[in-house]
Amino acid sequence: MSVGLKDNEAEKRRKLHTSSARSSARVYQNKNKMKRQHNDNFASQEVDLRKFIIAPEGYENLMFGAYFIAVPYIAGVLFLYLFVAGGHVENFMVLEISKFFIVWAIGYEVVAASLLLIIFYSFLNFSKNKNKGKKRRY
Repeated sequence: MSVGLKDNEAEKRRKLHTSSARSSARVYQNKNKMKRQHNDNFASQEVDLRKFIIAPEGYENLMFGAYFIAVPYIAGVLFLYLFVAGGHVENFMVLEISKFFIVWAIGYEVVAASLLLIIFYSFLNFSKNKNKGKKRRY
């Protein structure tokens, strides 16, 4: 009777071991499947702003606010200087750039259009790189 009991215990342990191995294998396969599906779609890519914006740790919100105000204003001033004033200092001084919000709004539009063009360009490159690895079937 004790031999049958030991065999039964061993069988239970073996089943438990194989079922846990199967479940961990399924989890691993699902993770890999999600990674493969995740990389195939341009819109599902993760974007980490820390790669693009310099901000000390702990002061990210303050720096993002400063960037939100400063970058469009600088872009607006440059746009007015290069395209409206034609790059001439005399013409630039005639312009009234004391209107902060108007210059900021012009710069905001310039930055937004530039970012949209960059996103569209990277979408096109993503599509080309995705199709490079695939072989054509005739």
